[in-house]
Amino acid sequence: MFTSNEQSQSWTLWRLDWASLCPVALGGGVTAAPIGVEDALAFMAAHYAEAFRSDAADHRFLPDPLTPAKRRFLAQSDRIAFRDGDRVVGLLVGNPVDWSTYYWRTVAFLPEYQGRGLLAALLAHTDRLMAAHGVVRVEGECAPTNYRQLRLLLRLGYVVTSTVTSERWGAMLRLTRFLDEQAEEAFVDRYSKDAGLPRGPSPHPQLRGGRHEEVRDRYVLSSARAR
Repeated sequence: MFTSNEQSQSWTLWRLDWASLCPVALGGGVTAAPIGVEDALAFMAAHYAEAFRSDAADHRFLPDPLTPAKRRFLAQSDRIAFRDGDRVVGLLVGNPVDWSTYYWRTVAFLPEYQGRGLLAALLAHTDRLMAAHGVVRVEGECAPTNYRQLRLLLRLGYVVTSTVTSERWGAMLRLTRFLDEQAEEAFVDRYSKDAGLPRGPSPHPQLRGGRHEEVRDRYVLSSARAR
């Protein structure tokens, strides 16, 4: 865990203490709880190549080594470990982008723990916690051909809001999950031509449900009239 709350950008901005969320039981004996930076780095070094199916012979992208600055950045980020007993089987890392936006930077599971719904189960808890502390939107990225991750995020109510290209990761889709209804409706009003945002499960009736269905129906009817 963090040695002090002041190390976390989330605490500085929102007084969001991830330790108050955890541990979370996710099913199948797997729990989620904060993890120290050294243990997180050890998991990355031992398992990220396997989790991401990295090819050492693939030199298309610029290497991103662990510099002192990167280590300090990760120390100030939020790190949540997925554990099966005492064994770390997955890692989720995120950080604030600004005063209203949170970004899930990376998530990885050991192969035998992929596709078990562990990430979806945890995000239901983190969404509640962030919404209660005033976070307006949560963002993440995935490769356009990472169909499993893309389907999961769309099912959870994320929408594609931009594309990003870089020398480090190539082409990525940026997806956003709106936790604030005014921000969500502003996006729908400006950028959704037809049916509005996709339905997604949410523990917050104010985030999904009646108002969302009204917005969706309004755009369906407007589109039908236009035709």
